[in-house]
Amino acid sequence: MKSYSFCPICAQRLERAMIEGRERMFCPSCSWVHYINPLPVAVAYTVNASDELLVIRRSHEPAFNEWALPGGFLEAGEEPHEGCLRELMEETSLEGKVDRLIGVYHRDVELYGSLLVVAYRVVVVHDAITINHELFDAGFYPRHLMPEIRIPLHTQIIADANKTQSPAFQQAAS
Repeated sequence: MKSYSFCPICAQRLERAMIEGRERMFCPSCSWVHYINPLPVAVAYTVNASDELLVIRRSHEPAFNEWALPGGFLEAGEEPHEGCLRELMEETSLEGKVDRLIGVYHRDVELYGSLLVVAYRVVVVHDAITINHELFDAGFYPRHLMPEIRIPLHTQIIADANKTQSPAFQQAAS
């Protein structure tokens, strides 16, 4: 996210100042402060009836051509779990139900800046996938045959999801 140079309220040039313990841009004319807030993102750790994990191969930046978990930006007025299910539907045509929250994470990425990522475990009843333009490929995989996921946050989400599984699942996944 690019920083403002001019005030969006009165159009004066912004200046740097220590405000609330951080260096921030502010307007010396109207006192508007430019707070750089994270963009909200939802990620779906999605499993089917066979407990296989859905992974997608991205066709856009960031992480072009990388295997990942489905997800994307929340829209205005949308609850995080709704955005998670919407992104899953848009990317793969899969309908799911949120099973539980896996975690909330903060990341700084070059393309978008600060992100607040909410990850959910989602269960789908049917697993017939139709991908959209954002993906090259998508499929459900048993853990031992899953393509390599190299996006650090996504590997963290997978690890966190597996840590909070039932003991029976952890033994089966080992």
